Amino acid sequence: MNPSVRFSIACLLPAFLLFAQLASAHPGASSARHPNNCSINEHPDVTDLDGVNYLRHVHSARLLSGHNYRYVHYRPYNSSKPSVLFLHGFPSSSYDWRRQYDYFASRGYGILAPDLLGYGGSDKPGNVEAYTLKNQANDIAELLDCVGIDDMMIVAHDLGSPLLSRIVTYYPDRSAKYVFLDIGYSAPPLGLNAAGINALNARSLATEGYEPSGYWAFFNETGAGRVLDAHQDSFWSVIYTDDDPTYWRTVYGPTGALETFIEADKMAPTGGFVSDKDRDIHNRIFAAKQGGYDPCLNHYRALYRNLNLADENAIPHSAVNITKPVLLLTAAKDPIGTPARAEAGTQPYAPDLRLQQIDSGHFIMLEKADEVNDAMRAFFES
Repeated sequence: MNPSVRFSIACLLPAFLLFAQLASAHPGASSARHPNNCSINEHPDVTDLDGVNYLRHVHSARLLSGHNYRYVHYRPYNSSKPSVLFLHGFPSSSYDWRRQYDYFASRGYGILAPDLLGYGGSDKPGNVEAYTLKNQANDIAELLDCVGIDDMMIVAHDLGSPLLSRIVTYYPDRSAKYVFLDIGYSAPPLGLNAAGINALNARSLATEGYEPSGYWAFFNETGAGRVLDAHQDSFWSVIYTDDDPTYWRTVYGPTGALETFIEADKMAPTGGFVSDKDRDIHNRIFAAKQGGYDPCLNHYRALYRNLNLADENAIPHSAVNITKPVLLLTAAKDPIGTPARAEAGTQPYAPDLRLQQIDSGHFIMLEKADEVNDAMRAFFES
């Protein structure tokens, strides 16, 4: 054999054997250790997402905090476009941003949409302290570093909005612009604890005739998740009803009403903006064998039990205001996250604020996806 050929084979053989060894060790998945010591799994378990059209964009990352996050990630194909970080609420997951993925990815934007702690394919720690806003904000910042995202905008909905509020506080330079959907900014010190929720319920009952947040006390109870698991279809129908003004005012908001409704397996009307397929995927994501609803109720418990108190009291007054442009899209038909409450909580702290009311119920990014997407894109590109 020609000496040069033997030399080439000798040089290439160790690399080939190493590649073969790695391939056989990870037959169904690939993972990589990144410079900041996070570990990315390119092919996590996605059996609960069967039927979605973005499976190849689903990955997971093990962070230095020890938490594993599953997420949807599209890289920007237009170098002039930033990425958009989407933070979902309750009882949701990255699946609730499904009507944003194609819209923004096809226009060159990158996308990062994690299943937040306690949801979907992410870890579900049992200790409620893991769900404080500062701990979560630190995890999200680490996830951004792990995936390699610097230039971005952040969009949040529902319970994702308090989390975004503390990303604003602790990481004010991570994003160029912020979008709050339905639920506005939560300025420090946070009032979303038992005393604050009870005061809100009493004030709303006296002035508007109903309690908007009685379900918080139920969600704080041990065993609440098992009740939701046992009556999943009924709970789904209340959450994703196309008649928010009726069912959220009379069933979801008032103290004790939600438990009574779902334990009787009653159904609210749906179908206006969600399908049977959506329900089936949601039910798989929140199946009892996957952990059910109880882990994500820890977000409510951490807030209701005032576990954020020490962190909130340590925030200086100089960090209260939002220094970047803000878009607040409110939902005209949401009797819990009313436009008035969202605007009152945001306007005093956001000098560069744009307001737009959407004729929608709570899940505006699903119910009025085209209008919401166009409004966000216009804001990003302004």
